[in-house]
Amino acid sequence: ISVDPTGRYAYVANNGSNTVSQYSIGTGGTLTALTPATVVTGNSPYVVTVDPTGRYAYVANNGDDTVSQYSIGTGGTLSLLSPAAVAAGGGPQSVTVDPTGRYAYVTNNSDDTVSQYSIGTGGALTALSPATVPTGAAPTSVTVDPKGQYVYVVNNGDNTVWQYRIGTGGALTVLSPASVAAGTGPQSVTTTYAP
Repeated sequence: ISVDPTGRYAYVANNGSNTVSQYSIGTGGTLTALTPATVVTGNSPYVVTVDPTGRYAYVANNGDDTVSQYSIGTGGTLSLLSPAAVAAGGGPQSVTVDPTGRYAYVTNNSDDTVSQYSIGTGGALTALSPATVPTGAAPTSVTVDPKGQYVYVVNNGDNTVWQYRIGTGGALTVLSPASVAAGTGPQSVTTTYAP
């Protein structure tokens, strides 16, 4: 589930129906389905995320190796951008956007890579060069630190967290050491703000 930065809308990726459910969040925190209640995605969506401006949403589609991209309307409803989706690596599973809203990163579980994109003024993703960078085995989750300097990727297949620096233009460079050990079967990673 992903909540927009204003706290007014929530979105859920529905893997079995290839849709995203969309809700408004009431003053007491309860969810109410928007109209329409769902919008289409690619095949087998895993994760939906909203950019920091609250204007765009992205969905990692594990079944067809794509990322669906949407604009968020004034009432919170999602509308597909053109193109509706962009290519990712094999088995995309997680997507995150940096705090500036200029770059997006996607873990590709089947080919052990991270896709990297720039985000255009209309929200559309464009692959950086190179389009992917290597990571550990079977990456499941990716996050950007709150200052937008570092990216961390959890790798379920080898119980590691890989660490990267975000360079000029958004491209990732592996830190030294490239990875640190995690527990058995890590699934997700998050960071906090450090003043």
